[in-house]
Amino acid sequence: MEKEEFLKLLPKLIREDDEVKGAILTALSGVVATKEDIAKIIEHSDKRFEVMNKRFEAMDKRFEEATYERKEISKKVSEISVAIGSLGDRSGKILEDTIIEILNDELIKENIPVSKIQKELMVDEEGIVFTKNFSNDIDVLIEDGKTILIEVKYRIDNYEIFSFLKVAELYVHTRKPFDQLLIITLEIKRLHLNYANQQGIKVIAGKVIE
Repeated sequence: MEKEEFLKLLPKLIREDDEVKGAILTALSGVVATKEDIAKIIEHSDKRFEVMNKRFEAMDKRFEEATYERKEISKKVSEISVAIGSLGDRSGKILEDTIIEILNDELIKENIPVSKIQKELMVDEEGIVFTKNFSNDIDVLIEDGKTILIEVKYRIDNYEIFSFLKVAELYVHTRKPFDQLLIITLEIKRLHLNYANQQGIKVIAGKVIE
């Protein structure tokens, strides 16, 4: 049989004769991938992709951890800067802004719109609360028709709490009644926190010291 004739008959033989089909598949098995071979290749590829995915997940986790660590380091640096700044200017605008920035997440959770906080200067012209012509500023937030008086400090103790209450009293005499008192501080002792709460003051603190 000529080669050309054999090639023409080959497809028919493969379809109709299992022995021929088997012989040809056996002959070609060394160079042509079978269904099982393809399945193995797919399985191997899946495993490789699975390994790669795990590697990417590990990389993502390390990246997230590194990002968190950088954030924590930045926060610690800010806290140190505040501590140093508090030695010279405990009530300065820069100091207050830094404290608010550090506690920004907590303030957002408590629905405190920082951008709306305004500083107001009060003067006790008649000496009703303090001595005559005593002046002091206070942070005021007016939100949803409510007036919130705010004290921002690096650290709060009983003296600071008492002073805040007196300043709030001056606000009532020079302005109007308020709805809430709020202290924003990086750290406060549990004892002082309890005292503040007893006076009806809400406290947002970065850390409570037992």
